[in-house]
Amino acid sequence: MKISLRPHHFLCLQGYKGLNYSKTQANSWSKISQKLEQNPDADILISGGSDDLCKKCPAILKKEKSRCIEQSVNKLDSKVAKILNITKGEVYKYSEILNRIKNNFTKDKHEQLCSDCAWWIKGLCRDSFEK
Repeated sequence: MKISLRPHHFLCLQGYKGLNYSKTQANSWSKISQKLEQNPDADILISGGSDDLCKKCPAILKKEKSRCIEQSVNKLDSKVAKILNITKGEVYKYSEILNRIKNNFTKDKHEQLCSDCAWWIKGLCRDSFEK
């Protein structure tokens, strides 16, 4: 099993609760989140754009404007990739990335990176790195 993920989605997955998504998108996120939880050694391909979590986004499915502003999302992906020392197009074990997150992320760093995101603003993931 290989899952394609863009770097910032590793942060999103840490706080994913299934809120603020369409039913189709929540089901997709829940399935991928559950697969990763059950198989921490799953292979993850680092994506440089839309990934397996983006596939069920209502905006993408309907070819509408997404709430994700690609330019800012790409900048966020670059920052997260640098912090985690991961490279687009490379494959990593999910457990390896989780260890990198554990060793490199704090609540403060999370806030610095994500405080302008719609999910952060709504308070849906602020507690992701409090543990």
